[in-house]
Amino acid sequence: MNTGEKGVLRHSCAYYHSPSQLAKSMFFYLLCAGHFYCDSNYNVQRNSFRSYLLMYIKNGEGIVTFNSKTMPVKTGDIILLNCHQPHSYQANKWETLWCHFDGNVSSKFFDLIYNTSGCVFPLHGSQVIPDSLITILEILKNKTVLNESLVSCSIQRMLTELHLIGSKQLHAATNQTNLDKAIIYIQNNYDQKISVRTLAIYACMSLYYFSRVFKKSTGYSPHEYITMVRLNRAKILLKSTELSIKELAFKVGFNSEANFITCFKKHTTYTPNEFRKMPI
Repeated sequence: MNTGEKGVLRHSCAYYHSPSQLAKSMFFYLLCAGHFYCDSNYNVQRNSFRSYLLMYIKNGEGIVTFNSKTMPVKTGDIILLNCHQPHSYQANKWETLWCHFDGNVSSKFFDLIYNTSGCVFPLHGSQVIPDSLITILEILKNKTVLNESLVSCSIQRMLTELHLIGSKQLHAATNQTNLDKAIIYIQNNYDQKISVRTLAIYACMSLYYFSRVFKKSTGYSPHEYITMVRLNRAKILLKSTELSIKELAFKVGFNSEANFITCFKKHTTYTPNEFRKMPI
């Protein structure tokens, strides 16, 4: 369908979808999508809109404001906005493909991406998001029955691609080689006492900067990552040896049997003995 919004030019289109209760309870779900040609009169300002917006700038430029920050956007950029919060975007002159979506873990996915990389991304040649948006628009345009589970997969694929793009940008902005040295040190010394300060020295970073970059790069704090490595090793030993729980706890770097059991159950919901007896 055509749209009569101010600043939206001829040949633009927008399509709408009413998600099922199943989609709302389980999936990422689509609310609307479109292909817009806009001039400088196109200016959207909202305090709240119950969705998340993914927009691909196919051609042109403009600005977007979110969380009190105004950023320029240009050809080849992606915009990801949490429209539940105050936001605005304005075209200078642009052509965009876009969709509004919600559901599943949209808020957590947005926070993961935004806290790492912000809400404007250059695609660096990736076609995953443009191709996915084109496919969604073709389905809506042809009035084909919308397969909500497949659309959910497409939305998750686009969000995953954004996360990967953002992570690559973070790696390029930091000394990833030195960060890898710290990770290798953990993997080789998980059975010893490891301080975050020691890891920061290996990475040639200040303690605060190292902790922040490590979290953004791996998804874990340094302490969480060390624990994950120790628990993964413990699981292997539980299945492949007859070591006592106490022996095993010290072998993988825990300072007491009780601490190991508590930590193991917290992360797996099983005690070490219960895990050992479970069939794979």
